Amino acid sequence: MNIQPADSPIVIHSTARVTYADTIGYIRNFPDPIYICEEGIANILSFAKVREAGCIINYDSSVDTFVVQGPGKTITFNWLPSGLYGHRVPSTGVCLVVTVDSLAEGYSPRQIASAKNARKAMSMFGSPSAATFKLMVRDNFINNCPVTLDAIRVANNIFGPDAASLQGKM
Repeated sequence: MNIQPADSPIVIHSTARVTYADTIGYIRNFPDPIYICEEGIANILSFAKVREAGCIINYDSSVDTFVVQGPGKTITFNWLPSGLYGHRVPSTGVCLVVTVDSLAEGYSPRQIASAKNARKAMSMFGSPSAATFKLMVRDNFINNCPVTLDAIRVANNIFGPDAASLQGKM
């Protein structure tokens, strides 16, 4: 998942307290960013948005689970004592390796080519941060720029943060 600061934070009200989520992440093959609350016990996805992403959602009442089938992956969401349905990710004994090829799955060849062009353009303009480059493109600071905001988002999802833009900033 590509995690980055949100343009505008959201306020989360719960029975325990009020908190803010100021970070978003993009999940591969999911159309919209999701807000991430580091202190929260869950990140909530909308059924409608999951369905829009091309996933099939089934409820199995015999075992009280939701089964989400996406491109090449099936995830089971079990009922939790909190009253929500969740997917627990193992915290030990797991090594996850994500390759650029696997991150590019679900994107069209045109989107991948546009993402590569966006990354090349970032380099040509002195490797600004992704947020700064998005502002440059959005506010038309670059005349006749063929790069779109979507291409920048896809580039970040596939390739992660641009290494050259991170140097000296950490």
